[in-house]
Amino acid sequence: MIQRRLFWVYLVVITSLTGCALPTPSEQASSTEVNQRIIDAHQQKLEQLQQWSLSGRMAVIQKQNKERDSFYINWHYQPHQQVIRFSHPLKGQLAKLTVDDSGALLTDSDDQERWAPSADALLYRLLGAAVPFEQLHHWVLGRKTNSLKSVSYHKDGTLAQSAIFHRGQNWQLSWFYDQDKVQTVTLPEQIHLESPDLLIKVQVNEWQ
Repeated sequence: MIQRRLFWVYLVVITSLTGCALPTPSEQASSTEVNQRIIDAHQQKLEQLQQWSLSGRMAVIQKQNKERDSFYINWHYQPHQQVIRFSHPLKGQLAKLTVDDSGALLTDSDDQERWAPSADALLYRLLGAAVPFEQLHHWVLGRKTNSLKSVSYHKDGTLAQSAIFHRGQNWQLSWFYDQDKVQTVTLPEQIHLESPDLLIKVQVNEWQ
């Protein structure tokens, strides 16, 4: 239990902060019979996004004891490096996660560092849970990867739901979109990753 809590204590997260509560997305219909040409056209647009940034919020819920942690994130992605900053509106930056070709490094506000050969390995060491981080930079865009199974789509060809099997655990993925927002490329407003033990929600407030 101490190991599972280490990462979120490490971020000095205040879990009762109502300002970090994520909105509940509206129900959105999905289907496994969407025209493949519509799906392919959308995925081709996503493939062109080689570098991007997002700002938003993340919530992590431990389902067995119903403990919830939430914080703000700022995520910058480039092909060979991604940097995620975790912050609190009053405390400022809590930690920074840097992932590149050499491995994954977590640096806290006191400049203490934790390193591992991969982000998956680092999160397992800190959380005691096998979180499928390595492909998250694809999924947060709504980009399909070969590991996704039982995929369903929204009528506009965007990902709706899928499943993966990661290190002995089944994970369910769900994507939600702001249907009133006009975008050149349709990008998710929320993505949920859920295992028997954890529910992780990413809320995107702004794409750049």
